[in-house]
Amino acid sequence: MKRILVTGGAGFIGSHFVEKLVDLNHGVIVLDDLSNGNLQKLKNVQDKITFVKRDVSKPFRLKGLDVICHLACFPRSRSFQNPQRDVEVNVIGMVNVLEAARKNNAKVVFSSNSGIYDTSRIPIDENSPDKPKTPYDLDKLQAENYMKLYGETFGIEYVIFRFATVFGARQSISPEWKPVVMEFISKLHRKQRPTIYWDGEQTRDFIHVEDVVNALVLALENKNANGETMILGSGKETSINKLYRLISRLLETNIEPIREPKQLGDIRRMRYNCEKAKRILEWEPKISLNEGLRRTTMST
Repeated sequence: MKRILVTGGAGFIGSHFVEKLVDLNHGVIVLDDLSNGNLQKLKNVQDKITFVKRDVSKPFRLKGLDVICHLACFPRSRSFQNPQRDVEVNVIGMVNVLEAARKNNAKVVFSSNSGIYDTSRIPIDENSPDKPKTPYDLDKLQAENYMKLYGETFGIEYVIFRFATVFGARQSISPEWKPVVMEFISKLHRKQRPTIYWDGEQTRDFIHVEDVVNALVLALENKNANGETMILGSGKETSINKLYRLISRLLETNIEPIREPKQLGDIRRMRYNCEKAKRILEWEPKISLNEGLRRTTMST
């Protein structure tokens, strides 16, 4: 059993991960300022974890940690509106995590962002060049560089994951944060018209949150993963128009979406080669897009 700190543990991916860690009998501490997270997402395990309400951009002191899983972030969709806050959370937050890891001799597992890559050629793998398109991408890359520096200087063990487009139950939406799957489902449930930006033919590589959580768990013990950067995706690309049709069919709706221009920093195509994670972690995604969408629509 390990003592594990999960930053952003009251968020979408974090809450699923925390539940899995509790099931595996790990001691779990959640650090979250609840700016994007919600304690309701931890209701199934609230009596089995320690919760610390704190902003990760402020230094924190916790003792006896074996692993820090750093999932807290400032959202990509708001990074152009508030780049200073993006730096505070996504860069300074990482420095605070690494300082805590150094003092505890703890391993760090980090959720970075696959949008960092140059997406002009697909499929994208870990050898593809970096080409950040938003302050969020740039700051996630800087956070990775800090991890590597601390690893080389202080011997901290770390694993970096660059996620594709993660979806599933408990994914929150707000005026500033509109993950496409949950945005479509939420609007269609209320018989409202969702918005499709650009021409809708831009593609995403969708991966279900359960598959992401399984990879995070595997990284806790796997020594071969130390110092590695791995992509987590499905290896398949789906257009936003097709996604809309799939969700509309599941919800038995026929509502014409609103069409709006391209958003700043949007990516044209997304498809990832995840062979490295499969090789090192013996991991592979198991939940298809259709099955994942079915589960997600049933949970909302």
